[in-house]
Amino acid sequence: MVVGAFPLGKLGLLAIKHISKPIGNLIKRRARKSPSFKTVVVSPPARLYHVIDVRSRMWMLGLGQPRFIPPLNDAMTIQMGGDILGEMIIFIIGASLVIAEFSRQSRNDKIKHEKHKVHREKLEERIAELTNKVSQQAKEISQLKSMVVGRRVNNFDYSDRRDSECN
Repeated sequence: MVVGAFPLGKLGLLAIKHISKPIGNLIKRRARKSPSFKTVVVSPPARLYHVIDVRSRMWMLGLGQPRFIPPLNDAMTIQMGGDILGEMIIFIIGASLVIAEFSRQSRNDKIKHEKHKVHREKLEERIAELTNKVSQQAKEISQLKSMVVGRRVNNFDYSDRRDSECN
């Protein structure tokens, strides 16, 4: 009985979710302890997300653009900002892994192409050498043919003289 393909994509997403939660929790704890970290690092992405979320929901419901968007309280800001930053860190790590793999593959392809290029150049050199050898051998063959033809003519003349001397 065949069960089907193992859902590696779902497993990967689940792993990312589980990895991002401790990172998000760490950011949230840090934001609760340090007000400057909360205002500089955690609050801006949370506020931006909140504004975009409210505007997009109102637009989808056909209510128009809101005139006033109520700000998030500190607990919601920390919660949302920690989650966003945790996911962003995981995304950045994933993107860097993809970029690193792409650069590794391109480097391997470059090395492979260089090897093929060197091999092709060696083959071209070998072909040039063999072409030279063939042309030299063709010259030698033509010289040998001319020598053989010349000997035949000399032998023919010599044999004719001997035959006439014998008679």
